[in-house]
Amino acid sequence: MSMNALEERLNGWFRAPWLIYHKPFEIVDHVYFVGNTWVSAFLLDTDEGLVLIDCAIQETLYQMIDSFYQLGFDPHDLKKILLTHGHFDHCGAAGSLQKMSGCEVWVGEGDGNFFTEHREWIAHEDRCPEFEVTGYYDYTKPIDLGNFRLEAVHCPGHTEGTTSFFFEATYRGERVNCAIHGGLGAGVLTDSNLEAMGLRKSLREDYLVSIEKVLDRPVDVVLPSHAGHPVGYDFFGIADSKPGAGDTFVDKGAWKRMLTAKRAEIVKLIENSKL
Repeated sequence: MSMNALEERLNGWFRAPWLIYHKPFEIVDHVYFVGNTWVSAFLLDTDEGLVLIDCAIQETLYQMIDSFYQLGFDPHDLKKILLTHGHFDHCGAAGSLQKMSGCEVWVGEGDGNFFTEHREWIAHEDRCPEFEVTGYYDYTKPIDLGNFRLEAVHCPGHTEGTTSFFFEATYRGERVNCAIHGGLGAGVLTDSNLEAMGLRKSLREDYLVSIEKVLDRPVDVVLPSHAGHPVGYDFFGIADSKPGAGDTFVDKGAWKRMLTAKRAEIVKLIENSKL
């Protein structure tokens, strides 16, 4: 999809956010989808309290609040938001959620300046109310949440501070490895966009290195950052399947399929930029 086409679609969603609503659902034990059909947000019910990985856009905040309540949780009890990167579609609701709950907001240090001297890098920064960044990830230490221990892995490319998360959970009595890649969109890495934003073109090479770093990790359950169009598997199709149909989110090959497809996409983008 071209950037112009995406902007046109975004403007429609800003005016009518109910068009991208999706009901919340449990993925594996204590891990829930609370995003929308465009961009994901994942709620973890941890021993340290409620933790969100990304929080979607400000316009769908009301949907997320409703999703909390549908699942039996109170959004006022939110303790942490862990951002995968600094783009508005992943952090737009952070300010309102922080005011509501007093929660911490963490991000990769490479994206820290998105919220200070380079708010234009957020993209649609006018739709991202300001919030306080509590701190930056320490990539040498797990994020210990009691029943969950998240490994934050620096995966620059989509942005300087893009961060992926890996953790174990349980599902039907078994341990499963879950993962969310912090940012796979290649559209922001075109020559025109990088030049407009004043970003370095070598981010594309960083993207490839980042994929290679995590490509062969054992992942049973992919948590796609943009669930409406994953290349791993039909995320919403599984969520909407009839109870008892036997469909699950466990797919040991989805992670590698997803990253392999994205690697090919960025390689093509780099080759085309040289023409």
